[in-house]
Amino acid sequence: MNLTEVFQQEGKRISLSIPLDEQIKFEKKWKDTPLITLKFSNLEKGKVLMEGKGEVQFFAACDRCLADKVETVSLDFERELFSPDISIDEDTREEQYYLNGYDLEIPLLLQEVLHMYWPTKILCKEDCKGICKKCGQDLNVAACQCDDFVPDVRFANLMDLFNNSK
Repeated sequence: MNLTEVFQQEGKRISLSIPLDEQIKFEKKWKDTPLITLKFSNLEKGKVLMEGKGEVQFFAACDRCLADKVETVSLDFERELFSPDISIDEDTREEQYYLNGYDLEIPLLLQEVLHMYWPTKILCKEDCKGICKKCGQDLNVAACQCDDFVPDVRFANLMDLFNNSK
């Protein structure tokens, strides 16, 4: 998307809605086609404020018990963008890797935003018990009869000594 007009005209504003599924290759399946709204406002010549909002829903498996669920991630972000003819420090220029001259690389931007808002752990419910490591029973549904005692390896020598003295 070319932003030349927004960078050069003071007070210029544009807004657009972008279907996320056409922009990003994603390993999860979207529940619906997510729309991200981007608004661009000229702050001064060569400086633009970009605001983005959206909500994405996708099908995922619980990280503990593997149950299917729909996960929702709300996106709300803003960035200041600088035109290539404005002098800014090199770090700021590198942070805008999704801006190539006056062209905004929307897939790169949206990938970064999704990574920032992505949940670190997806759970079917806050107190999910997971699955048994031995038999695979979903512990949210029923308890299993497996022995879940895990000996402390720091006391293994002491346990050997105790077992040998019997």
